Amino acid sequence: MTKYMLSAVCAVILTGCNSTQALEPQDATLTRVNPGIVTQLQQAIQTAKGGPLVTLADDVFTKSAQLLIDHGTTKGPDGMPIMGTHNIPSEKFVLQKSGEQCFLFYPKKQLSIPLSNVECEVI
Repeated sequence: MTKYMLSAVCAVILTGCNSTQALEPQDATLTRVNPGIVTQLQQAIQTAKGGPLVTLADDVFTKSAQLLIDHGTTKGPDGMPIMGTHNIPSEKFVLQKSGEQCFLFYPKKQLSIPLSNVECEVI
């Protein structure tokens, strides 16, 4: 009897542990965008990579979970790009959702930044 009771208790404990594990983040898109959300995304990007605020499109993250930010090319006095400045790789960001929380993920630093009052859906 004790043997069966011990098995039942172990099964309940293991089931409970499995159900409390964190959900894996999944790629997502925004369900709505407004100027406040764009500002929040700009600030999250600035926090992740540093530098000045980036300019984002009004429909950012509505069609794709990925955002690539290209670095501008520096131009010389003749208006031509300075050699080598156009070889800087793009910065990648991914909108993700885990449970009910949306995050901005920066793969380069493995950094997830939670976004408040942002609605997104898994794609």
